[in-house]
Amino acid sequence: MRFRILSCLFFLSAAPLVAQVNTFDADNQGWRASGDPVSTVAAWQAAGGNPGGYIRVTDAAIGGTWYFDAGNQYKGNKCDAYDRFLRWDQFTSDTFNQQTFGGDPDVVLEGNNLVLVFDNAQNPALVWTHYDIPLREDAGWRLGNTGGPAPTQAQFRSVLNNVTALRIRGEYRAQADYGGIDNFTLESSFRFDLDADNSTGERDDGYYADTTCTPGAPITDLDPVLFSEKRIDSVVIQVLFAQDPALEALSAGALPPGITLQQPAPGWLTLVNTGNATPADFANALLGIQYTDGSPTPARSVRIVAARAYTECGNMGQRFAYLPIFPTGNAGLDGDTVLCAGGRIMDLASALGGMPDPGGVWAPTLLSGSGLFDPAADLPGIFTYIMPGHGQCPGDTAYVHVAVEQPFALQNDTTACSGDVVLLTIPPGLINWKWSTGSQSTELEVTAPGTYTLVGQTGHCVFADSVQVVFFTCEECAVYAPNVFSPNDDGANDHWQLFLPCPWTRFRLDVFDRWGNLVFTADDPEQRWDGYWRGKPVAPGVYVWGVEWEGELFGEGKVYRKGGGVTVVR
Repeated sequence: MRFRILSCLFFLSAAPLVAQVNTFDADNQGWRASGDPVSTVAAWQAAGGNPGGYIRVTDAAIGGTWYFDAGNQYKGNKCDAYDRFLRWDQFTSDTFNQQTFGGDPDVVLEGNNLVLVFDNAQNPALVWTHYDIPLREDAGWRLGNTGGPAPTQAQFRSVLNNVTALRIRGEYRAQADYGGIDNFTLESSFRFDLDADNSTGERDDGYYADTTCTPGAPITDLDPVLFSEKRIDSVVIQVLFAQDPALEALSAGALPPGITLQQPAPGWLTLVNTGNATPADFANALLGIQYTDGSPTPARSVRIVAARAYTECGNMGQRFAYLPIFPTGNAGLDGDTVLCAGGRIMDLASALGGMPDPGGVWAPTLLSGSGLFDPAADLPGIFTYIMPGHGQCPGDTAYVHVAVEQPFALQNDTTACSGDVVLLTIPPGLINWKWSTGSQSTELEVTAPGTYTLVGQTGHCVFADSVQVVFFTCEECAVYAPNVFSPNDDGANDHWQLFLPCPWTRFRLDVFDRWGNLVFTADDPEQRWDGYWRGKPVAPGVYVWGVEWEGELFGEGKVYRKGGGVTVVR
């Protein structure tokens, strides 16, 4: 941003006047566009201005009236611009069939919930047209719209005390067009800039410091500027968004005569004009303001410090200093950890020693995207915690070696022949173990079908595994039936039954006399015949029996049938 010295013919004094000026010789100075432009950002043109560069806005021709919107430089407290001028050069691409669009104003000035508008006597031409608009209530300004009343002096000053928008009309015809502005000037003498030549790249009169590796930095560049025709009453400097307000502090150097220091809090300084200190004195005082962070582990981030200048008009505006402070980070001390497969998720930072700083990154990247290691999803290995460097400030690294203990495995599910013994043994490497039967032996003899579980401790983890044991009939079942019995109630051989020593799922036994009468039936091999039929003893003789049962052979279902005879003697 550069400044021009303008001679104002409307003042009795011929003293030079400092003003805020945009010549657009390097960029668009933060100007935008509203209404119906093709782009809401005013396009910077390097040549074609009056002279040098200028800004241009193109109409999208979709309805509405587009305006040039002034940058932040022209917002805020502009009380000292009262009774001075707003000046600029402007052109339009086409003057054919120009319209007024229902009295849309040429200039709009907003502030403190008031809107001032101005209607120029002449529209822009195809060549650069110059405008000088007096900033006072009796110069033709209106409240609200071009048909509104003239503002009072108090209303006009109220708007200038807090300008929130300044717009210049660029559209004057219904069809598509474009227009440009150059040499925009607001005759406000106040200027507050923490980096006058913008060498740090920060716009809006702020300051962006070089990155520091120690927790401290000045709040201005080497060329701060503070200018005001009105007396500077005070400048307030405050740390914004402090993480530890007690330890983030501001300090001042030697102060020029007439300026005293007040410090309500560590991160809050007020430079007070107690004599005849000039704006330049305050600028020199700002050069000595230093930010420091006294935390044991200062955060690695950009600090923000605000500076506000006050005159009899009040707060003339706030400027920001951005201080990137990146002390060498502490990644902690190397560590290692052993996790259990399928176990809990772990924050790897907890394995580091030396109280590492937060905010680092892990490499390789974990599936969680953070430092959370999931034994069920992430592969074990060496993981690096990185506190990255910033600019010339070095970073730091630490390592965590992650091992994942895998569960033990018993033998596969087992089948065996009925009557055999299955031997289960513990796998190697277990420290403590216990079978689901309660046994703690190294071997478990299994003779009955079922699921057998082993719980055991490896180096750091407790796991469990199970084996299902199934017993099959491996040869056909041999059924036995006595061929004679004597149901005479003498206590010897009084009952007859069929002996089936095999598992069965269905059983049917029938006994017939020689005439084919069913004299006995059973659905369980444990049922016995007492030699009676219909409540009476059967006659001695030979009786025929037949049996059918369903069992298994090698795990497959099988139906067995057999028959024979039994002799009843009395």
